[in-house]
Amino acid sequence: MKLFTYYPQVERSRALDVFRTPKNVFLKLLVFVAVFFCMSMAESIGTVIGLMPGLIRWGTEQIGEDGTGTIDQNAMQQKLNELMEDPSNTLIMLLCTGLGTIVVLLFVRLIEGRKLWSMGFLKKNAVPHYLLGLVSGFLMFSGVVGIAYLMGGLTWNGYKGGSVGMLLLMLLGYGIQGMSEEVLCRGWFMTTVLRHQNVVWAVALNSILFGLLHAGNNGFTALAMLNLVLYAVMISIYMLRTDSLWGACAVHSIWNFVQGNFYGLPVSGIDSGDSVFSMSLTGSVLANGGDFGLEASLATTIVMLVVIAVLLLVPLPLGVNGKPAPAPAETAEKA
Repeated sequence: MKLFTYYPQVERSRALDVFRTPKNVFLKLLVFVAVFFCMSMAESIGTVIGLMPGLIRWGTEQIGEDGTGTIDQNAMQQKLNELMEDPSNTLIMLLCTGLGTIVVLLFVRLIEGRKLWSMGFLKKNAVPHYLLGLVSGFLMFSGVVGIAYLMGGLTWNGYKGGSVGMLLLMLLGYGIQGMSEEVLCRGWFMTTVLRHQNVVWAVALNSILFGLLHAGNNGFTALAMLNLVLYAVMISIYMLRTDSLWGACAVHSIWNFVQGNFYGLPVSGIDSGDSVFSMSLTGSVLANGGDFGLEASLATTIVMLVVIAVLLLVPLPLGVNGKPAPAPAETAEKA
């Protein structure tokens, strides 16, 4: 099988009659920055509203019962940062990423003028693709954990338990958060690049941007950047090979959930709170990723390279496997 030969998503992006997007790559990048800014603003506003009760309680304490206290703006910002770093508030921030997803979807519909199926949200096999993505994401990250453990980067602390209700809410939260990043980088930006550029360009650009979006996270390193790019390359090819954005969303969501709330490890430098099991980072930073977590470890590098090779060379059960492109009219099984 030849690499990068035929993917229905490429044909779908290029065959659309209405798709208002600049041809120039530099202009596409500027549009990405603008959309990401609007997306971030929506999520930030939602997060601040969600954290408002905590801020109000803090403000009441600062003013005091006699009303003589004052609230310093810098202190308020510091308190807001503390609330955002508190694992108990992680769920609020995860749920608010849904607002960012809405911003991107509105941009696709109202500005670019295309429908959501053009992003890869196809109705056909949506449920099987999502379920396959959940299983694939779980196995991939479990592989990372296994390799890191063998490298001496993890210590197994055993069963931790935790509230079943909270774990289910966190699964929902990561389901929304994982989808938000896939909608932005793969569903929207990659398909936008595919409109005028080839697959290599589309995969490379969205992958580099995906890595840079995490540059402000705690413990971010050069190896973290490399692994995030490799992850984005992997999930981009996964989406193209399976011809579905649903599966990519599922892989991303379960990858994060399993990392934080199943194995109890940092998710891109963020503490997710409650987890089923407990593991500690030990030994070399190369083996465990340090503060950023396993995504900044050599274990992730190894797993991503193996999975990318498999995706490029091995036919997938739900993959398109190089079959002839459907005529534009046949994309009617759309969501």
